[in-house]
Amino acid sequence: MKKSLLLVVPFVLLFLNACATDADEGFDASSVCPAEGTNGYGMPNRGTFVDERDGQVYKYTTIGDQVWMAENLNHVADYSACYDNDELNCDFWGRFYSLLENGKNEAPMNYAMVDSICPTGWHVPSSDEWDKLINLVGKYQDDATAKRLKSTQLWTEEASGGNGSDDCGFSAIPAGGHSGRKIEYMYRYAYFWTSTMFTEDAAYAIIFGDTIGRTNAHPKMSIRCIKD
Repeated sequence: MKKSLLLVVPFVLLFLNACATDADEGFDASSVCPAEGTNGYGMPNRGTFVDERDGQVYKYTTIGDQVWMAENLNHVADYSACYDNDELNCDFWGRFYSLLENGKNEAPMNYAMVDSICPTGWHVPSSDEWDKLINLVGKYQDDATAKRLKSTQLWTEEASGGNGSDDCGFSAIPAGGHSGRKIEYMYRYAYFWTSTMFTEDAAYAIIFGDTIGRTNAHPKMSIRCIKD
């Protein structure tokens, strides 16, 4: 019998800090994530690409040697959903995905879905890849780091610490996540999948609020793909 995936309320975070310098020391967007220039893939550091599966166009940004989608994934897939079940919401906020077996609140991860959910040439980032991103920009559990990756609008002051400066063009938006009953917390939090399990019962998730932390996954969350 499968065990239920452990859920936590948004403010209970499992902060696992990786080695990083003080977030207020030495951050320079022009060197960490310059808007101009060309990345290691021969692409402009910031631009757009087309998902060949459905023709959708996504923004991307380069941070260090990583290339990230700068918008939430919005590809129709099994067990995905829109906020309030309104397809128009997906056009802006992206879709919420279940990457668990049979789309239920149960482990283990459905790796067939993990491998196929992102556009060709992109994948669901691992926990280590998220760690690398955070450490390039600052560190976990630090409000300055969160602001550098958060969008410049939509975030409420209550709980989320307000809008960001979006120095690297990552534009994390407060799309919310699944509480165990429904998708909620819009304008307050952003929850993102990783492809990494931390126990046999739960995957890591990345949560943006006033800071950035790691927690265990909720049933449905947003996805930011990273280039292979």
